[in-house]
Amino acid sequence: MKKTSLLVKGMLLFNLLVLILTVGDFLALHDISKDYISSERLEALGISASLPAWTAAEGEWQIVTISFIARFLFLGLNILLLWTLLKKEKAEQ
Repeated sequence: MKKTSLLVKGMLLFNLLVLILTVGDFLALHDISKDYISSERLEALGISASLPAWTAAEGEWQIVTISFIARFLFLGLNILLLWTLLKKEKAEQ
């Protein structure tokens, strides 16, 4: 029972982390939409100019990538937790 309690507490903390990262995703993608322009789009408009480095929005893309990895881990751990709890429940019956 103590092991299950530890898993539930860990999942609760990870849920909070993913919730915070979701807000970070929104903010990062909102900022990207304001700053990002591709060189392909400029070529399509007939503009030949080099873009400043800040238009790459590297920090924002890093936030989105970290959030994706955290969500992937979160879903995997949730599946593992639910699977373990289901097996434990069946064994107790």
